Amino acid sequence: MKITPENIVRHELTGLSTHIVESSDPNLVCKQGTILGESKEMIHLRTDLGEVMVPKKICVFDVTLPGGTMVRIEGNVLRGRPEDRMKKRFNRSW
Repeated sequence: MKITPENIVRHELTGLSTHIVESSDPNLVCKQGTILGESKEMIHLRTDLGEVMVPKKICVFDVTLPGGTMVRIEGNVLRGRPEDRMKKRFNRSW
């Protein structure tokens, strides 16, 4: 299934480019890179300065889809393992 803005929360984010636009931790704002993997509470991000582990719940991400479309997602929506997110029901709020 193709990743679209409507179904991005139900997909694995590994390999997509992202940019952190908001965070309660000022050191994380404006970090950008490629998502290497994700766990229940963290996103592993490869940046120019190395690998960074970013907590999902305190950040807002701009994720670039393969077609070039950018989608803004609140980290709270991404909490949980990717395989568990596929089972959840979501109201589109991003």
